[in-house]
Amino acid sequence: MEEIMQQLIQCMQTSKMKYSNIIKSIIFLSILVILFILLSDLFVPKNNYKKLGMNNIEANGILGEKDNSIDVLFLGDSEAYTSMSPLIMYNKYGFTSYVCATPGQRIYDTLKYFNKALEKQKPKVIVIETNAIYRKYNFFENMVANWKNYFPLFEYHNRWKELNKNDFLGKVEYTYMHPNKGFKIKRKIVPAKLKDYMKETDKRKQVPSNNVSYIKKMIKICKEKNIKLVLISSPSIKNWNYSKHLGIASFASKNNLNYYDLNVGNAADIDWLNDTLDKGDHLNINGAKKSSLKIGEYLVSNYDLIDHRGEEEYSSWDERTQEFMEEVEK
Repeated sequence: MEEIMQQLIQCMQTSKMKYSNIIKSIIFLSILVILFILLSDLFVPKNNYKKLGMNNIEANGILGEKDNSIDVLFLGDSEAYTSMSPLIMYNKYGFTSYVCATPGQRIYDTLKYFNKALEKQKPKVIVIETNAIYRKYNFFENMVANWKNYFPLFEYHNRWKELNKNDFLGKVEYTYMHPNKGFKIKRKIVPAKLKDYMKETDKRKQVPSNNVSYIKKMIKICKEKNIKLVLISSPSIKNWNYSKHLGIASFASKNNLNYYDLNVGNAADIDWLNDTLDKGDHLNINGAKKSSLKIGEYLVSNYDLIDHRGEEEYSSWDERTQEFMEEVEK
């Protein structure tokens, strides 16, 4: 009996030690999480200038725009920021827009910029450039991206040399506005060979299932906020084909989305000898003028977008657009 009691006492002591270790681990992890949150608040840039540590200032320039001043938001990778010029569209049609695009953007980053923009803007239309929808990524890349979203310290840890008084005070004030509203002017001309570009086929390239989940999150938010979500494919010989067109068309139909593909029938009348900067991968400014006008025409024809040209509240858009068009025509 005595031996049994000793074993019971020993078991209870062991259990207490286990529970104690678990509690200690929980406390340690909680402190670690709080520390990461506090350091993230410290290290994240308090303004969106590059010199103050902000990454991707073209896309993050949306943070400096006046609240609720953007009618159309463009999201995507380099196909978006070389094919969609907000100021060319404003010059012709008068609606305001912004391109939140980054090189090689993956769809989880598309969602990040989507959410970031909606913190300050209430666009009537959001456009996703479809090349990013097919971009693949692995589990580790996705995990790291999510960690950076939750704890910006992982993205901005190198800013420790640049910390200043305002970082410690924690006052956030975004004042940088990208002059071209996220668009990048590219003047280089490197002709492309058409080969089998957009040759019709019955094969349909499926949208990766892990990408679908992110797009559906954006669809859900757009429905809740009464925003129209549109899919647009920019002209690109290298990145686009008829199989991808069928895949996006099928996805759009299933999810009740409008889809406009500028590659079908060469809708933007692109001259592949003069309108591309890298053998058909991206458009140069010659091609961007054409694609931007076609996209603008499509948007004003299908959505209720207001012409702000001449309105006092949008005088800065009028002035910057005039400067931009003169620069483009040089």
